[in-house]
Amino acid sequence: MSHAIGRRTALETPISLVKGTADWLPADHARLVGLEMLLLDRFARAGYDRLSTPVLEPVELHERKSGAGIVSKLFEIPGQAAGRACLRPELTAGIVRAFTAADPPPTLPWRVSHSGPAFRRESPARADRLREFHQVGVERLGDSGAIADAEVIWLASWAVSEAGVRDSTIRVGHVGLILELLGRSGLPPTAQAALVEMLSEAAAEGGDVGSLGRGLDHFTEWLRQASDVEEVSLPIEGADDAGVDRLFRTLVPVVNGRRPGHEIIRRLRRKWDLGHGWMSALDGVREHVRALVDLKGPASEVLDRLARDFEALAPKSVASLGALVRSLGDHGVDLDRVELDLGFGRGIGFYSRMVFEIVAPTPEGPVEICGGGRYDGLARVLGSERDDRGVGFAFGLERVARVLEAQGVAPEMKAAEAVVLIPSRPEATPQATRLATMLRSRGVRAILDAEGSPMDGGRPRSGRVVVVGDGRGDDSLILHDPRRPSPDRVTPQELLRIVAESASAGELKP
Repeated sequence: MSHAIGRRTALETPISLVKGTADWLPADHARLVGLEMLLLDRFARAGYDRLSTPVLEPVELHERKSGAGIVSKLFEIPGQAAGRACLRPELTAGIVRAFTAADPPPTLPWRVSHSGPAFRRESPARADRLREFHQVGVERLGDSGAIADAEVIWLASWAVSEAGVRDSTIRVGHVGLILELLGRSGLPPTAQAALVEMLSEAAAEGGDVGSLGRGLDHFTEWLRQASDVEEVSLPIEGADDAGVDRLFRTLVPVVNGRRPGHEIIRRLRRKWDLGHGWMSALDGVREHVRALVDLKGPASEVLDRLARDFEALAPKSVASLGALVRSLGDHGVDLDRVELDLGFGRGIGFYSRMVFEIVAPTPEGPVEICGGGRYDGLARVLGSERDDRGVGFAFGLERVARVLEAQGVAPEMKAAEAVVLIPSRPEATPQATRLATMLRSRGVRAILDAEGSPMDGGRPRSGRVVVVGDGRGDDSLILHDPRRPSPDRVTPQELLRIVAESASAGELKP
């Protein structure tokens, strides 16, 4: 006798979800898909047609522009012989790559919408951030200006309002202000790039423009220590080379090279002046950054302060932001919902000018459901000579669904009511199968239940139930309908008519 007989088989250990992922069971998935389709429909009404790009992308596509905040979270695929590949962390870069490769070149401006999964290696401690999530959004490539930017912001706001989100706020910043201030600061390009990267990393971790101020403090202290040499007030300009050499070798015992003392001292002087010049420039930038961090509030109020304090320092960005607000008003956006926040630095390093997000209130606190901005230059960074202007946004679909649920306005997405077909006996199964196939081809949700019976005491538990093959003819069917007082004998054609009438009356959605 086998030892296994009579012994209970041990169960395998259950397999859990990968951290940062979620199952979406039928009812929840129906709500998510319904929300996705609504947003895409509203985008299409504004002329943004849907496209699709691969989930698997080259790592370099994101390393070139996305910044440390995104690159550090890539899910890289090992063992790729043809080059490093990753799961896409967002959709914009892939769409711009598709734009640069399209043949023939698209007509400009190119308006497209997108929807699909994205993947980021978020910390498991961040319960509000999934590692696999769904983005839905638009990109507008090949033009610029206040009207284009305002249309994109309006479209995001209008679409999510159509979905049912209430009382959302549009938060607008302008990273172009920082970039313009740095460009006019007198700092060398390498120092400017380092500061932008520093701010990009801080913003990716939830920081703001104030993070740049802290970075400037560290940078200034480093320069001060590097330049911390007491001035020598001797009349060295009139001294002979031998005397200067002796003085310098006394101060700095190890000297390499054959330059005379005067030249060495002059080089040190130039480095000293350069270091102090940098510190002066950094002090000016730091002062402006601190002022920007405090510029936050209603659009009209912030624009007045911005024009007064920064128009001479960053004229292009100040004019651009003012034109954007005016165009938002032209699009019908309630400017009381627009908050200008010049300390808002999300995506700096990727975005080039305007940035925005939409924030919705919930009982647990505000939730960011959409983010976007202008990313001029991305196509050029990807090696293309085509028009490199672009602006867009993306919704986090799961976040929008969570906000709708928290606000109590999430629509209950029910699957279309089904007609359940039950063979009265095994010999009637082929007839029931043919009837199910016919109903499905006519757009009716038909479920063949050849094994069990969804009946309870002769009445259907839910929905319409049709008993097939009662022995009184091939076309004879018994319809059990909870909306009718008693079962009815019907033909297939009569059943189809009844279902169609119910659908037109809103009782059934085939």
